[in-house]
Amino acid sequence: MIAFLSGKLAQLTRDSAILDVNGVGYEVRISERTRLTLLEHPETEPLTLTTHLIVREDGMELFGFMSAPEKDLFLLLTKVSSVGPRTALNVFSTLSLEEIVRAIVSNQPKVLSAAPGIGAKTAQRIILELREKLVKLQLALPASEAAEDPGLPADWIEELELTLLALGFAPEEIQRAISEQAPLLQEQASVDDAIRLMLSRLGSTGS
Repeated sequence: MIAFLSGKLAQLTRDSAILDVNGVGYEVRISERTRLTLLEHPETEPLTLTTHLIVREDGMELFGFMSAPEKDLFLLLTKVSSVGPRTALNVFSTLSLEEIVRAIVSNQPKVLSAAPGIGAKTAQRIILELREKLVKLQLALPASEAAEDPGLPADWIEELELTLLALGFAPEEIQRAISEQAPLLQEQASVDDAIRLMLSRLGSTGS
């Protein structure tokens, strides 16, 4: 397994990047969004891509990502029936990581079906299979922005995040609010009370 590659960006094509790692060129399949990001990468600066290697009978294919959460979501997508690695990469070409997560947890199949190869039924299947997993695996936020443990039951945090994401609040906004309101949240008698508290706080900050 090749978990990541660090080296010099040697070449960019329509759907791949060639990374020079100590004189060896690795061809890595990338999304269009990643390609556009790499176009702005200075040639003289080293580049690190998080990668996933897929081995088939007819060969091997290496897929590259700008972050670990993007790779994690890619792997989840490929576990859904009818979603292969190239189709999953199409999703990342069409939508950002946050847009994909929000479409899934907010039950918006039309957003997902904007990606080539994702029909209405496949979009619904993705939502059905991945909606709860995204919150459990904390894929709604990059790890660097995750809030500190607010001292709440795990099932409370999960339901809070899922409910607020489904209502359209941004992941970073939710994590920040949970962290800031932790003392008050711990005083609530039920998760429903905690959700009402969060809605009142998020509503007042957005007004």
